[in-house]
Amino acid sequence: MALAKSLIWLRGTLVELVDVLVPKPALRLLAHPKIHEFIGLDRIDAVGTWIDNNFMLKRRQKIAAEQKTSASTKEYLQTHFCAAPFEQLETTPTGLAYVCCPIWLPTPIGRLDTPAHELWNSEAARNIRDSMIDGSFRYCNHVHCSAITGRTLMSRDSARAKEIIARYKSGVGTLPEHVKLSHDKSCNLSCPSCRSSTYLANSAKQAKLDQLTEATLVPLLSEAKSVLVTGSGDPFGSKHFRNLLKRLNNGDFPNLKIDLISNGQLLDPRAWDELGLKGRVRNVEISIDAAKAETYAIVRRGGTFERLLKNLAFLRDMRRGGEISFLQCSMVVQALNYREMPAFVRMCEDHAVDLIIFNMIRQRDIFAKEEYVEAFIGSPNHPDYEDFLKVLEAPELAQRNVLIGNVREYAQRGAFAEAAE
Repeated sequence: MALAKSLIWLRGTLVELVDVLVPKPALRLLAHPKIHEFIGLDRIDAVGTWIDNNFMLKRRQKIAAEQKTSASTKEYLQTHFCAAPFEQLETTPTGLAYVCCPIWLPTPIGRLDTPAHELWNSEAARNIRDSMIDGSFRYCNHVHCSAITGRTLMSRDSARAKEIIARYKSGVGTLPEHVKLSHDKSCNLSCPSCRSSTYLANSAKQAKLDQLTEATLVPLLSEAKSVLVTGSGDPFGSKHFRNLLKRLNNGDFPNLKIDLISNGQLLDPRAWDELGLKGRVRNVEISIDAAKAETYAIVRRGGTFERLLKNLAFLRDMRRGGEISFLQCSMVVQALNYREMPAFVRMCEDHAVDLIIFNMIRQRDIFAKEEYVEAFIGSPNHPDYEDFLKVLEAPELAQRNVLIGNVREYAQRGAFAEAAE
């Protein structure tokens, strides 16, 4: 039993090592949701968090520190600026806080249970901000960050960039203007690109999460203009986030706008009314990953395409009526769904979506090596890679409201690699 537990934990984090030590049929068995349930998802999650903070985090930081940045990217960064580390904070399920996406910028600024001002003005936070000012972006992953690969950063000479830099150098103490809450992984779905089984916080975990609300989250949000819920699971599939959304609507935050990221399965008129979201929500992003029901059933495990379309229609009506200001949808591009990218754009346009985002599937800790190789359509070695490049030429993907992000970057890298051979 002890050996089985160890293998499960290693499978979740030390992917390449397990691929070497464990036969592939056994590896697939250990990844089965029933095995996870038998051992205990919370025990697995606790050990996985420890390993992530002590090993995988250092690995991601090492990759960023040793990355080979192209001359064109270096030149771009010297003339552009990122405001994120000066204005936003993101919480994570591992108990750490960041000033950007932990994959794009894998250096935390401190623990989430640290007092708000101390956390926001930590030494790590100052070092990251200095890297934006000197133009090195040395803590960022220059490939994973879609703002860098998509060339959407603001000009260093812009009035906004100059104002942010001047305020920072003046030493005026502030708290984040924008907070992204991603510290609860609870979700009603178990998408294979994200997790191997459904996760819902138990009562003990729920109590710890709710303690953070008054001790940490409310102080952090005291000067915020917006809060995003959530980048880690689903705001409607998490009891903690549902409670928090109610707390934010009790009158203490009259100017705070709420942004939502959801899979859309539970975002219906009933939830909207129960959580008092009317007049409070600014932007909504729905992660979908498919344009066909049969594909959706695989890549959005636990959800139904019929319910998605029903709730998208609800959001379309609210967008057209001005109840929400911005609606976007996203797709994690992989071997199973890349052919549906043009149809995905058309489906989104039929539902009044303002922005359509594509991101390449990445090597997550839950994947065995063979699973990732099969799913990663951005590799020139993938048998469908040439077909993938043809799909990227579809006119739908060239529209102004479509953001290809790092999907195009991977395609270009593959072309460069082939030319070099």
